[in-house]
Amino acid sequence: MRVPFARFALAGLFAVAAFAATPGYTADAPKLTRDVAKTLSEAQTAMKANDLATALSHVKEAQAVADRTPFDDYTINQFLGSIYIQQQDWKNAALVFEAMSDSPALPPENAKEVLTNTVLIDNNAQRMDKVAVYGAKLEALGPLDSKVAGTIAVAYYNAGNTQKAQAIAEAEQKAATAAGRTPDQAILDILTRVQMKNDPEAANRNLEMVAQSYNDPRAWHDVILNAFVKGVNETKALYLYRLLVVTNAELIADDYTVIADITTKAGYPAETVAFLEHGQSTGVLKPGDKTSAALNAARAKVPGDKKSLPAFDAEAKAKKTGDYDVKVAETYYGYAQYAQAEEVANRAIAKGGIKDMNEAYMILGASLAAQGKNADAAAAFQKVSGDPAWMKVAHVWTVYAQRKTGTAAAPAPAQH
Repeated sequence: MRVPFARFALAGLFAVAAFAATPGYTADAPKLTRDVAKTLSEAQTAMKANDLATALSHVKEAQAVADRTPFDDYTINQFLGSIYIQQQDWKNAALVFEAMSDSPALPPENAKEVLTNTVLIDNNAQRMDKVAVYGAKLEALGPLDSKVAGTIAVAYYNAGNTQKAQAIAEAEQKAATAAGRTPDQAILDILTRVQMKNDPEAANRNLEMVAQSYNDPRAWHDVILNAFVKGVNETKALYLYRLLVVTNAELIADDYTVIADITTKAGYPAETVAFLEHGQSTGVLKPGDKTSAALNAARAKVPGDKKSLPAFDAEAKAKKTGDYDVKVAETYYGYAQYAQAEEVANRAIAKGGIKDMNEAYMILGASLAAQGKNADAAAAFQKVSGDPAWMKVAHVWTVYAQRKTGTAAAPAPAQH
C-alpha cells in the first residue's frame, strides 16, 4: 500500500527582499557581477509591482550574462524561486531550489532552510526521488524538522526503503510526543503499516490516533472494523454500524442490508429509514435496488411507531426494572431525539434490574455524544464492563467521544 503524498505548504521560505542584502551574507561576502546586479534590480522593481512576467524576463537576462560567478547564479535562482512559487510553477521552482541546494555559494547558515524548502517543493512537483536525495542532505545537518519529516519518510517508504522510513517516523513520533503535539498523519500512517505485522497493538494505537486527531474516515473504518470481534452480536454490531455512519466511514451495499435487517428485527423503523436513506445519499444504494422494499416497509411503519412512542415511554416508566426503558431510549435515539434518549437511559440505569446493563450505558453514551456532551459520553462508555466484546465496542465509541474533547482514549481492552 502506497502512502499518498500531500501537497505541503511552504514553510519558512525566505522572501527575496533585496538582492544586495541576501540573507546570510556579510560585507565580506562575494558581490554580484555588475550586469547581473543591474538586471536583478530591474527584476526586483517589477516584483514589487507584482509584475511577475516582467520580473522573470529580467531574471532571464541576468542568466544570459557571460562570466557569471556561482554567487551570481545562486542569487539568480533565489529570484527565480520566488517568482515560480508565486506562479505555483512547482516543476521549475524545484529545479532552481535543487540548484541552490547544490550551489557552492550556498551559505552554511542558510543550508537547512534552503534544503527544507527544496524537499517541500520537490514534493509539490512530485519529484519523489529528489525528495529522498535532498532529505538525506537535510538529515545530515541534524534532526529533521516536523515540517519535512513526514514528507521524507513517505518518500523512502514509497521507494521501498521501509527501514529508513520507519526510523524517521519513529524519531518524529518521539519528538512529537516530547513536545506534546500530534505527529503528522503521514508519520502515523507509516508506523501503522510497518507495525501491522510485528506489533498489531501498536499499529492499532497509531490508527486510532489518526482517526482521533485527523478525523480520517478511512482510519475510522479500520478502527471500527477492528472491533468486530468474537462475541459481537446484532445489538453490539448495531453500535458499530452507527459509528461507521457517524464518522463518514465507507460502507458497501451489503453493510446497509445487514443494518436494515438488524434495525427491522429490533423494531426501530425510523433508524432503518435513516440508515438506508444515508446509503442512497452516498450513492452506494440506488432507488429500486434490493434494499428499496425494506426502506418502503420501514417508511410505512414510522408514523404509527412514532405515534405510539409516548405511550410506550409511559408504560416503561411504570415498570419497576429498566429493560423497557432501554428499549424506549433506543427508539428515541433512532428518531434522533437524543435528549429524550439520554433521560430515559438514565432512568433505566437508576432503576436497575436490567438484563444487559452494558446496553444501557452504551445508549446513554451514544445519546450524550450525539449532543456534543463528549466528556459525559466517554464516562458512560467507561462503565461498560465484564463482556470483552461490549468493552471493545465501548472503546471505539470512547475514541470517538474523546476525539471531540481532544483527550486521549484509554487503551483498548485485551481480548481473551
